[in-house]
Amino acid sequence: MVSKVLWDQSATPSSIMTTALNSLADNTISGASSVVDNAANLDTMAWLELNVTYGTAPSDANPSVDVYIAESLDGTNYQDAPVTGGTDQAHLFMGSFPVRKVTSAQRLVIGPFAIPPSKFKLYLDNQTGQAMAATGNTLDIKVANLEGQ
Repeated sequence: MVSKVLWDQSATPSSIMTTALNSLADNTISGASSVVDNAANLDTMAWLELNVTYGTAPSDANPSVDVYIAESLDGTNYQDAPVTGGTDQAHLFMGSFPVRKVTSAQRLVIGPFAIPPSKFKLYLDNQTGQAMAATGNTLDIKVANLEGQ
């Protein structure tokens, strides 16, 4: 009989976007992240960390960087990726990083999110009114499970 449920956070954060966000224009979708293969580990939750800088402060009323997921149920073929920034891609939407209107470096964390027991890729949509800086923008993921004891 399980007497308590604890987080199992043995995985360390891993970088899944290292250059795909550099100079990402406003109202534009990034290229795909590295593949996150969750078919073997079967993790249930994930947190995302965006490290971003803008050369010119974001100017939209509510600047955000939106996250979209594309799954591969068979391990090879992925669902269609989002193609146009700012367009309703509700079937792929995961969440949003609210971005401050500053030019200093920002470290933003969102989650937890339920993640599928399959391979998947992430895409980011820059909805801030400004392009991201030319270097140094990354996306990291940390996964975890609940463990009965």
